[in-house]
Amino acid sequence: MIPRLRAWDKEFKEMVQVDALVFDEQIIKATYKNGNVVKEDLKNYVLMQSTGLKDKNGKEIFEGDIIDSTDGFLTGVIEFRVSLGMFVSDLVEYNSFERLCNVASSRKIIGNIWEHPELAEVSS
Repeated sequence: MIPRLRAWDKEFKEMVQVDALVFDEQIIKATYKNGNVVKEDLKNYVLMQSTGLKDKNGKEIFEGDIIDSTDGFLTGVIEFRVSLGMFVSDLVEYNSFERLCNVASSRKIIGNIWEHPELAEVSS
């Protein structure tokens, strides 16, 4: 399987499609929503890998996505847990997590931590 990636442009605050990475040169080739293609220094971007799973609407889930249950009680941020060797939904309101493979198809993506950070905040 070839990993699929997307990236957050730190300077322009925009999610971009990753077309290629050149690790020995630390270069990313990315396409912006307006169609512009750039080759830039990788340090200006945050890479996020696809989990290989889709939400209940068929949308591909990436690291950094925020997913929610239909009742709104189980909002979680997607992350890779090295200690478990798997992607999890780190539950925002609880000191707990769910294995993403068990819940992905019953959750919906409501945003991501870069474009909608307020969705991942704990309410008081």
